[in-house]
Amino acid sequence: MPSIKKSNLKSKTDRKSTFLTEEPYHLECIGDTEIHILGTAHISQLSVEAVSDLIDHVNPDAICVELCESRLKSVEDPDYLKKLDIFKVFKERKMWLLLSSLILSSFQKKMGKNDIKPGDEMRKAIELARRSQTSVFAVDREIQTTLRRAWGNVGFFSKMYLFSALLTSLFVKEDVSTEDIEKMKSDDILKDLFSQLPGKYESIKHVIIDERDVYLAEKIRRAALESGVKKVVAVVGAGHLKGIINHIQHTHDLQPLEVIPEKKWMDTARLAAYPVFFGALIAYTSYSQGATAGTDLIWKLIFIKGGLAALGAIIALGHPISIILAFITAPIGTFVPIFKAGWVAALSESYLRKPVVEDFERIGTDSESFQGFWKNRVIRIFLIFFLPQFGSTIGTFIVAWKGLSDIF
Repeated sequence: MPSIKKSNLKSKTDRKSTFLTEEPYHLECIGDTEIHILGTAHISQLSVEAVSDLIDHVNPDAICVELCESRLKSVEDPDYLKKLDIFKVFKERKMWLLLSSLILSSFQKKMGKNDIKPGDEMRKAIELARRSQTSVFAVDREIQTTLRRAWGNVGFFSKMYLFSALLTSLFVKEDVSTEDIEKMKSDDILKDLFSQLPGKYESIKHVIIDERDVYLAEKIRRAALESGVKKVVAVVGAGHLKGIINHIQHTHDLQPLEVIPEKKWMDTARLAAYPVFFGALIAYTSYSQGATAGTDLIWKLIFIKGGLAALGAIIALGHPISIILAFITAPIGTFVPIFKAGWVAALSESYLRKPVVEDFERIGTDSESFQGFWKNRVIRIFLIFFLPQFGSTIGTFIVAWKGLSDIF
């Protein structure tokens, strides 16, 4: 067996191969099994070449890729986008997860060159595995679990801050040099990136990076031991390489890392606050100023909240039915918080104007221009999700201020 030095993330031999000279690479032994771990950048042509070189050099019995089962299916299925039912996504309230994935994918596409797509190094590994009938293991945690655990660890305003940062990435237009892309393989660069986040977002970094280091290491370890193979190649993002090396020789229980955080009592209290507040405001207005004043406040609630929500849907160029539903749902949502004007309008829009495959494929391009946001059906559905909800929220504050000012 070769001597392993965990501190050395690059190995050198006389054979001039990309994975040995350019890429972060590590060889680990568990029992009689060799595990060759390659760190990559997800939009690097050199990483694609390194994957091919490593698999050709090692001739592995199994290949592990940093994908979850659902993403593995989408990578292997060219018709994945054709089958995606965006109406079902909104119906099941998974729009935040889809939007986060689309934004990150769009950002990666902008950073990648014309001849390289995000995740091409994973596709190359899968392609070579299928060609040689080698077993493929998806060793990453489900992306929905990761995102929901990350979201569940921060408060409302932190969510808005992080989400606004994601949205801002859509407007990045400058090209990223090949040198900058290759720097992404440096563990120090990635540490510097997360060190710039305020301390209160440490939980996000813990879920997205640290937890997945443990998860990836354990899944790779299980793939090696349970399949009984002699040689394994694992293709992972360079930022996870050091963490995987630190954990791969130890057994880990993955069940705690797959638990979705339960809603906190403050989340439930926040949902109850609106109906309690407005119910009390209307009741006290009726008691102190008469039934007519209470009725007037209700009409203000309907027309101001409903009107601003409908205006948001109009600005987003929503379908007439979506606009009407936004108007109706906004005031109802004051007393039944599970009904959101934006959610209902977007649900309607996704049913009435289903996006086509080209809409998904052009998200990165269309998001580079102001007009493209309205041209692309996928992006427009999210506009119809946000703008009516924003209008409804503004209406809430206007009506509350009006009601309180009349009392005092």
